[in-house]
Amino acid sequence: MRRSNILLAVAFMAAPLCAQRHSGSPPTAPPRPAPPPVAVSSGLGAIQFAEFNYGVPAPQSLTRQLRIDDDRTRAAALSAIGAPGQYLQRGHVGLPHSIQLEFAQLGSDDDLDAILTVELEQHIVTAILIPDGDNWRRIATLLVANTFNDPETTPSTFVRTQRSLFEQNRYRAVFHADTSDAKGNYSENEAQLRIVNKRPIITISFVSASRDCTPPPAPPNGKQSPANGCAVLHRWLQPDLSGPAPKRFLLVTATGHLSTKDTASPLDGTIDYEAAHLRSFSCQPFYFADNTQHFEPAGPSTPCPSK
Repeated sequence: MRRSNILLAVAFMAAPLCAQRHSGSPPTAPPRPAPPPVAVSSGLGAIQFAEFNYGVPAPQSLTRQLRIDDDRTRAAALSAIGAPGQYLQRGHVGLPHSIQLEFAQLGSDDDLDAILTVELEQHIVTAILIPDGDNWRRIATLLVANTFNDPETTPSTFVRTQRSLFEQNRYRAVFHADTSDAKGNYSENEAQLRIVNKRPIITISFVSASRDCTPPPAPPNGKQSPANGCAVLHRWLQPDLSGPAPKRFLLVTATGHLSTKDTASPLDGTIDYEAAHLRSFSCQPFYFADNTQHFEPAGPSTPCPSK
């Protein structure tokens, strides 16, 4: 009798334990982290960028050597700035069409860095030079393939200096290059460069302007599609003044449309004329990351605030 009571008591106590062990829900997996935001636009487009660490003569000396009649001296100067190999071959060392030399503080120190741009027959080449004691070093070359017959692209339109977005007494080099076709379509890319610890950094690059005049697809009845004009886009980076957070910026994308009547205007093709037709504005938040020295997207692109 006592033995039976003991067995019943053990069974009575074990039943809730078994029920508790088997009735609980399985543990849920932790939620997956949200993917990082992606920039609405990125890329260098037609701009070619390469980093170097190459000793060169002083910028003023290079400028003089690029104008010398002696082919060997001129070829050496072209090689020093990173010109393509086609200009260094014997019998093909042409004189530059134009040379542009500018000094600016692109880094965080007090040195004046040099931006030497040379316009050749089929390319525009920019060498970024920094002082190294009594010597100079080329730390980067940027170039764009462009014929001298194209009046839209010159050394001054390819590269210009603008104030730094962080320090008003510093500068950045801003590059623009576009590709176009016979139908009036084009796409322009922008790249911003600064110097950090004696190294060139492309802090951001994106499609800064475009124009698409591609006609709509033909209707199924075989009739010719009506002309629909051109879609235009302009894009730029600006400080975000909506809050106190430092190093916050907005990549603004503005879009619009040119009708066939607009494209027939003698002002068609100018930046101001296209800007007057921009109607939709979207903003993507960016921040400057000190660890990467790049502008990084902080969220998706949404309609810009009205105020």
